[in-house]
Amino acid sequence: MSGGFNVIPPQFQVALAPRGPFANGDNQAASIGPHGELLVSFYEAPYRMLQKYKQTFFAANQAATTWSVGLTTTYTGFCLNNPAASKKNLSLLKIGFILGAAPGAIDPVAIAQGWAAVDCTHTAALSVYDGQKGLVSTQQQGRADAGNTTLSATPVYRRWILGGFTAATLPSPNSPVIDDGGLIELVPGGFIIIAAIGALSGMAFAEWAEVDA
Repeated sequence: MSGGFNVIPPQFQVALAPRGPFANGDNQAASIGPHGELLVSFYEAPYRMLQKYKQTFFAANQAATTWSVGLTTTYTGFCLNNPAASKKNLSLLKIGFILGAAPGAIDPVAIAQGWAAVDCTHTAALSVYDGQKGLVSTQQQGRADAGNTTLSATPVYRRWILGGFTAATLPSPNSPVIDDGGLIELVPGGFIIIAAIGALSGMAFAEWAEVDA
């Protein structure tokens, strides 16, 4: 007893559910602080539980691809879509892009997104791999394509991920991996592409978790 109030020791621990309410399914521990506040700690790496429960997948260009121009439904580059008949949502975790050669003009690159009740047509399909072993998966809902994709709708730019330069003798601009953390979630019929203002050569990848719709 102190000043007429009960003080609960901060060592008091409450174990929460093994798959908590957080998007990554993390384990948590909760403590009561010295002023009665709730303290929550995380003791799993981000996405660890999604990996454990075999919900993660990835796809990537395996060779440099010539990117088509901008927001057209006839597209080459990198596309990830969730088929209209899918029973899952695709929660985007990581996205990245690198240049394969210096473009002929300043050529920003973006993530673009679209949706339609019909599927994209994948002419140059990419293998989708499981996130644990990196083996070709047959269990995933998501489909990826390296080029000659007919998109089901005209996409819109959502987020810029890379600037550009024109001189081949200059170092390549930094192109960090984007931790999307599930902010983009493709519902059935949804898709993303890596979109460029002009034509260029490059490679891209995406890692995602498949979660209940």
